[in-house]
Amino acid sequence: MSRRCITVLADDNMPGVEACCAQITGVDFTVLRRSGRSLVAADVAEADWLFVRSITPVNAALLTGSRVRFVGTATIGTDHIDLAWLARQGIAWASAPGCNARAVGEWVLAMVVRLAVEQDESLTGKTLGIVGLGHVGRWVATLLAPLGLRLLAFDPLLMADNWPAEPAVCQVDWPTLLAESDIVTIHTPLIRAGSCPTFHLFDADALAQLKPSAWLLNAARGAVIDHAALVQDLQGQERVVALDVWEGEPALRPDVLSRVRYGSPHIAGHSLEGKWRGTWQIAEAAAMADGMALTGRLADILPANALPVLDLPATGKPLARLHAVLQQVLDQDGDDARLRAAQHASAPESAFDALRKHYPVRREFPAQHLRMMGDDPQRQLFIALGFSC
Repeated sequence: MSRRCITVLADDNMPGVEACCAQITGVDFTVLRRSGRSLVAADVAEADWLFVRSITPVNAALLTGSRVRFVGTATIGTDHIDLAWLARQGIAWASAPGCNARAVGEWVLAMVVRLAVEQDESLTGKTLGIVGLGHVGRWVATLLAPLGLRLLAFDPLLMADNWPAEPAVCQVDWPTLLAESDIVTIHTPLIRAGSCPTFHLFDADALAQLKPSAWLLNAARGAVIDHAALVQDLQGQERVVALDVWEGEPALRPDVLSRVRYGSPHIAGHSLEGKWRGTWQIAEAAAMADGMALTGRLADILPANALPVLDLPATGKPLARLHAVLQQVLDQDGDDARLRAAQHASAPESAFDALRKHYPVRREFPAQHLRMMGDDPQRQLFIALGFSC
């Protein structure tokens, strides 16, 4: 009996495609790599499966005339894919919900702690407003709850019976979240139409309803914030803003970048585990669509990188000690500096993509070993965050 042959065209920045496909027995795979930003119809013409990320628009212009029968995006959002057109063509598809949710939650935790230490403020008793309580929003709640924050969330798409019991998150309406939050963090998909659109959800009116002292973080989609309105909002006040995503990226507005406290090139979810998890999820869905299955476990094929040992300062304020550990996992100062330098390059859009493509290997908290005394008063906090202590 002849073996099946499948050609997979994958974004050249997507790890583990070959290793994941190798978990499907009885099939000969050819994996081709192309730049996701510049993918054209000729590239996909002979592909059976197409694996992309959020930077590749997948629509009739790309796929008409191809033999693609499955599209997988190793992302949570699907705003870059014309799902209605795929349905009309009978092309199966899958995304990877939750693949990098923990990684984004860790980025938010590190940024909130960083800002608190910089401004010498306590987080205990402050109100954190989470916009969108899906996979990422729930990880944000889980990771920040141990810091003594009051947690609010706004998510009109989440039914009341699906609201998480733990950690304790209070569901509120939109005006209440804006008015009462000391910190607002965004974790919604980008939705342009329908009953609950998120495109420019943070417009001039919404920004005006925030406390002047509120911190605003976005690690979802750039266009959830109206960048023109944000520039106006930041004139004449010291609001603290940290953006990992940008309206119009990879093209960034210099007037926005110059006004935010921290910026990074859409890498909040760029953990090794998150990237491989996304690839595994869409490879698994592709196999299922073709009547096959993956064998083994993702853990068995993850790269065997040497895991670092983290050090905890022996003394200091609790938040400062936590910040010192988180800095060893996420180099947010370096991300910001590299992003600002890239905007002065001769081709800033290419430089933005290069920062993402060559982002240093980052491991999630459970892969990290923290060296600390057994009776350290913060031991339980670090265990709750997932560290091995």
